[in-house]
Formats: sequence, structure tokens, C-alpha cells
Amino acid sequence: MLLILLFVIFSTATEQKANTTATDTKIIIIDALGREVTLDKPAERIAYTHYSVAEVLKAVGAWDRVVTRDGYISDEKFYPNLDKIPAICPVRNPMDINYEKTIETQPDVLILPKFEWYGTTEEIINALEPDIPVVFVDTLNPDSFCDTIKIIGMVTGKEEEAQEYIEFYSGIYDPIVTKTSRITQEDRLNVFYKAFSDTPEQIKTYGKEMPGGNEFFNAAGGKNIAGDLPFAYGDVDKEWILEQDIDAIVIMCWDQHYPDIFGYAVNDSELASESGKEIQEEIMRQDVFAHTDAVKNEKVYLLHNELLSTPRNIIAIAYMAKWFYPEEFPDLDPEALHQEYLDRFIKADYNLSNAGLFAYPA
Repeated sequence: MLLILLFVIFSTATEQKANTTATDTKIIIIDALGREVTLDKPAERIAYTHYSVAEVLKAVGAWDRVVTRDGYISDEKFYPNLDKIPAICPVRNPMDINYEKTIETQPDVLILPKFEWYGTTEEIINALEPDIPVVFVDTLNPDSFCDTIKIIGMVTGKEEEAQEYIEFYSGIYDPIVTKTSRITQEDRLNVFYKAFSDTPEQIKTYGKEMPGGNEFFNAAGGKNIAGDLPFAYGDVDKEWILEQDIDAIVIMCWDQHYPDIFGYAVNDSELASESGKEIQEEIMRQDVFAHTDAVKNEKVYLLHNELLSTPRNIIAIAYMAKWFYPEEFPDLDPEALHQEYLDRFIKADYNLSNAGLFAYPA
């Protein structure tokens, strides 16, 4: 578990007539890489990369302190004033950082995800520290996500807001895991996760090096059948798929591929639902999956990418738990939890009843 230490050093002013106490606060954390990082005070100017970090900053009320951002996010309702905040990394690689632009904005800290497979971790640290402290966090692993919230709450001085967020997250996660943890490895559903790919023919998935790639499915009572493969995110061939025992298939649906079906910007929910059924049936007809128990038993599910690669993966876990074990979670309402999260923590004017798909079947 990540450790968080707050050292507060109090010193009394020499001139007693002022009747004031000067407080020198240092924040010392152990980040997701096990590195000790020190800040002189809560960060007032924040640089970050990757949209999963952006979402935690927004949820704890620190978005107004962001001075540089990732290159992916584009929803100004979710993230206000985007046009005034320069991007320091491209859309597809959050670890390819423009150091010069980062330094120009004079941030108090850079917060970024623990994506070690890019191979640039040491380069980033060496390029920016000690002038700009670098904090790595594990934003996609549900098992350690509350520790990530604590770290970001401490770094930003938003401890109370972070605690409220932790209580919301744990209030969903803990009851689910309490039930699914009783399921033996032999009885868990074997899940194949079809991740984002550039073409429909490509079959990509998460292997053992993807942070949270196994824990995500494990929390919902499943087992990632690619969880032992030696990569974070990579290709698998059809021959490998044909050899697997697959009880359920979960498909990541990127809104850039399906702009009229998935996401908050879609305004025809009925058409989106009909289209979701068509996508599901198209997957089930593919030769590579047709032999599986998942197809035979109609356990093929769609999830919007924003519920998979952001802290909203807690909503995806709720959907999967209900899909995989409906008798165990009859009262679980993932859409209501999603709406509550948006209203309480994102504070954006979204109504999920008038939006596109985030999961199918919902």
C-alpha cells in the first residue's frame, strides 16, 4: 500500500507583538513507484498527463489549479477552460512530455500515471527533478485506487474532498468485492477483454503488465484469460483465441469509432441502444468468437472506453458484477451510481437518460 506522510513543522514568530504563528508545511509521500517525493506545501500550480489523472483532480476540486494538461481530453463541459490550458503530451502517449513547455508554466508538481512500459520513467524524472517534483500514481488499479486519491488529495491540499470521493468509491467497490472474493478461481468466469484497436480485424487485450488489468476483472468476479501474457497492451492472434475457454467477452467501444452511439454528447438514446445491439450481434457472428460459451450463452458485453480507462472504471466493475452474477447483485444500479458520480464530483450538467451508451446491455 502506498504510504502518505504529512510532516508539519511549526515555528513561532520572533516578534511576539505580532501574535502570529508561521507554519511551514512539508508534504512527503511515497508514490506508486515507491519513490519518496517532497513538496514544500500543497501544490497551487499543477501539471499532469493522462486523462485518468485529470479526472481525479476534477473530482477532488483541484481542476482550477491545473496549468498544463494531457493532449487527449476535449470535453469542456467535463473540464472547463481547456482552451486556456496548454497540452504537454500528445493524444496517444501520456509519457511523451514536452519538457520545455512544462517548465515554462512553472508547476509546483507533475502528476502522471505509472505507465512503465513506455520506458521513459527515468527520463522524465531526470528532466524535471529536483526543480519540479514528479509524482507517479496508479489511477487504473481498483485495488489501490483509494491510495491514489489520498495522494492527490494530499498533494493538492484537498484532503476532505478526497475523503468524500474515497467513501463514494469504497461504498461501491467494497460490497461487490466482499461477495466476489468468495468465488474460487475455478468458479470464476473466464473473461476475454477486447481492447481498443486501430482496425476491426485487430484483436488487442490487456496482459499482466497493465496496471489494474487483472484486478479490474477480478473485482467483478471474473478472470482475465490474457492476464499472464507478457505485455501491458498488445495483440493476440486468432489461433490463441480459438484455444481459450471463454465464458464472457467484454468489448471496449471507443466513442471516436462510434460517435453517434457512445458517450455524453449523443442525444438519441433509443437509437444508441439499437446500435448497441447491432454491435453485439456483429461481434457474436465473428468466426474467432463464434465457438465460445460467451457467444452461445449471450454473455457478450459492451463498455464505453470512458468507463474503462478512467476512475469511472468503478462503474464498469458494477456493470460487470451485475452481468456476471445477476442473482448476487439484484439491487445494484450502475447507471444511478454513474449519475450520482457526475452530479457530486464532476458537477457537469449531464443527464444519462438523454445520452448515448456507456454499457450494453444496460
